Amino acid sequence: MRHYPFIAEMVIFYKGLIDIWSESSPDDLSILFSDRLTYSSPLLDTGRINDVDFTNSIDAAKKVFKLFEKERKGDDIECAGASSEAVIEFIREGLHKNDRFRNAVLKWILKPSFEYTIGKLLSLPPRRGGKGWGGQCPLCASPPNMAIVYTPENETAEQRLLSCCFCGYRWRYPLTGCPSCGNEKPERFGFFVGDSARDQCVRAVSCEECKTYLKTVFIGCRSDKKRPADLDMDIEDVATLHLDMMANQRGYTNCVESRVLK
Repeated sequence: MRHYPFIAEMVIFYKGLIDIWSESSPDDLSILFSDRLTYSSPLLDTGRINDVDFTNSIDAAKKVFKLFEKERKGDDIECAGASSEAVIEFIREGLHKNDRFRNAVLKWILKPSFEYTIGKLLSLPPRRGGKGWGGQCPLCASPPNMAIVYTPENETAEQRLLSCCFCGYRWRYPLTGCPSCGNEKPERFGFFVGDSARDQCVRAVSCEECKTYLKTVFIGCRSDKKRPADLDMDIEDVATLHLDMMANQRGYTNCVESRVLK
């Protein structure tokens, strides 16, 4: 914050979101995933979206709409006074779209429900991303917006988790590899960091093959000793907006925008 005052407004907005998330009851989205337990397609079954009961998300949605219109001065999405039926239609229409990951408001509304549902899905066999996925989320096929590098307990080798930009699911991905283009040449990767001590633990890892970058949290150098499960990647994302600016100034595109441009 001292080094990058421009982040202050976004942090205030996210504090409001955190309050909403902490007060919201989740909807169970398990029905969207229960019949798609294959490794060849995403688990999200859009054909069953209309079967989900989004009752709990209605209240969260109205609070998110109100906060958005209050804090994002001039960016009126005209939904704060929407009926419950209109809110449900907004959610269903958003989930049906292939580029659902571009709808930040939808993500904010469904975050409590995705966290609850993913917690239930953790009992399923692990699903590993790979070249066949092109770095897409195994659950909803969205691109990652951040990654985590850490050493699992009782192991010595580092691993990397990609974090979905939409549903928040995390999946293992090769330590050296670009989620956007599949590049695996170590000499074609670089990174850049900010100028504060904390910045050294979050780096924008860049790929010279496709000119994309992925902000990556390196757990090993953090002084707070947090584990991957302790991290809220939305908060980590906002706290490192300066890296996005640095990357854009250098001509790099993040993995999410890269997916949009393809």
